[in-house]
Amino acid sequence: MRTVAVAALVAVVLAGSASAQVGTQLIVTMNLAGPVKLTGGSYYIAFTIDDSILTGPQSDSSNWTHYVLYRQGRFFFGRVPPAPFRPFGFEAIKPPTPYPYGEVSPDQKSLRVRVALADLHTGPPLPLKIKVNFVTVDENLRSIDALGSGAGDRFGFVTLDLRKDTFLTIIDPTGDAPDPSFDITGGSIQLTTP
Repeated sequence: MRTVAVAALVAVVLAGSASAQVGTQLIVTMNLAGPVKLTGGSYYIAFTIDDSILTGPQSDSSNWTHYVLYRQGRFFFGRVPPAPFRPFGFEAIKPPTPYPYGEVSPDQKSLRVRVALADLHTGPPLPLKIKVNFVTVDENLRSIDALGSGAGDRFGFVTLDLRKDTFLTIIDPTGDAPDPSFDITGGSIQLTTP
């Protein structure tokens, strides 16, 4: 009898975490020139979910509303509190939570995450566009690389228009970061409903 109760409890816990990923989702893949490192820096997929902000997420963490972080072998998801905050200071204010919907590719050169649009929703109305940037940083949170022509490119982010886009391929210059493991080479964003 006790085994059945434990099995039922495990099933409820597993169903609870799986139910968090319902509805329309983004599948975002970040590609790197070298294998992902567990030390020496971190990897961010940054989102701007605010149609009133004209620019997208920047490599210094400005204009971010949400992010997925990969650090030391674990994925985390976070929401950025409203300004003012210093770059990357939001992690100390509101730490990100562990995130079970990410994976590292078998060749260790890609990170892939599934993010439900419901998790990115900040209030009515639903956003029409989602701006995305990939950012790698060193251990001191200094940008190493981002989409575009390196960490200083303020227009390197990409925009997914939810009214018409279902898949975007991202190509990024290779060799604009000193370490291939933190050199972003591109990726993709897919809008899907399971």
